[in-house]
Amino acid sequence: MKRICALILSLAMALTLAACGGNNGGTSAPPAASPDADQSAPSGESTTLRLAWTVAYQDDHPYTVAAESFKQYVEENTDGRVKVELYAGGQLGGDVEMMEMLQMGTLDVAVTSTPTIANFTDVLVGCDMPYIWHNDLQAMYSVLTEGDIGRRLLDRMQEEVGIVGLSFLYQPFRHFYTNKPIETLDDMAGLKLRCMQTPVHMAIFEALGCKPVSLTYNDIYSAMQQNTIDGFESDAMGGTASKFYEVADYLTISGHFNNTMVLLMSDPSYSAMSAEDQAVCMAAAAEAAAASLKTSIEANDFHIQNMQDNGMTLCTPDMEPFYAAVQPLIDQYCQEIPEAKLLVDAAQEAVG
Repeated sequence: MKRICALILSLAMALTLAACGGNNGGTSAPPAASPDADQSAPSGESTTLRLAWTVAYQDDHPYTVAAESFKQYVEENTDGRVKVELYAGGQLGGDVEMMEMLQMGTLDVAVTSTPTIANFTDVLVGCDMPYIWHNDLQAMYSVLTEGDIGRRLLDRMQEEVGIVGLSFLYQPFRHFYTNKPIETLDDMAGLKLRCMQTPVHMAIFEALGCKPVSLTYNDIYSAMQQNTIDGFESDAMGGTASKFYEVADYLTISGHFNNTMVLLMSDPSYSAMSAEDQAVCMAAAAEAAAASLKTSIEANDFHIQNMQDNGMTLCTPDMEPFYAAVQPLIDQYCQEIPEAKLLVDAAQEAVG
């Protein structure tokens, strides 16, 4: 009987140790916090924020620069009490998935763009209006970061979707890549142009006379090789990264829109912080905005020159007819969405 009891006790202890052993056999992305978990921490205790974005980590990319700037400022100004872990390249999910995780409180901070946010609310649709900034990043920064319009829009977004908007961020404007020169608006007529798969963007290119083509970004290169499309649009950084100069002969400086970036934070994560740490995060976001603006201006000039160095011809048509062609579309959105009108009016004042 004693031997049986000892055997049972030995087996119970072995099972207990096995259960406590954990998963030590590999590495994976950090587990998401339970949305029901109490994420608050007593003052003085450390906490870690996970910051994610979908673009691959690249030293001179505005997403990377903004994330690194935010991390450095937060950690330095909390004496390391608040840590920031960075997850680039979609490690924690796609843009829509990250938005949902922010809403649930299973992700702390993310960088995404306004076309993604449009799936949840239309209050930032004004950012996707064509040509309102006249290809001027500094004018955009003056309205969305230096003025109060940006904060008002982000606060409205929080009311709609329950996510804290820390700040707008910046990346280069987008231009046209084609195999025929675009010297006037008439040259856009009938072009099979790949664009983002959103109703706003497709309506923009229809207004310019193009035939929008729904195509994933990764299929652009082969589609140009096979003449399935006549052209597409991207910023200059994307042109270099994807070697689009190998399949397109002309780069038209259009600046039709910016694919505006936003630095977002989960409301549970933000609310769990002290007022002091919340202020640090807001200040860090402002630093990230300034850093992304600086690198965007520098990167844009560098990569446009790189396109030319690799044989592309630069086209700089008179843009006034382009502006006029899309104005009815802008007017329609401004009539339907008050926040769009607010931003468009401020943009028009900023660009003169």
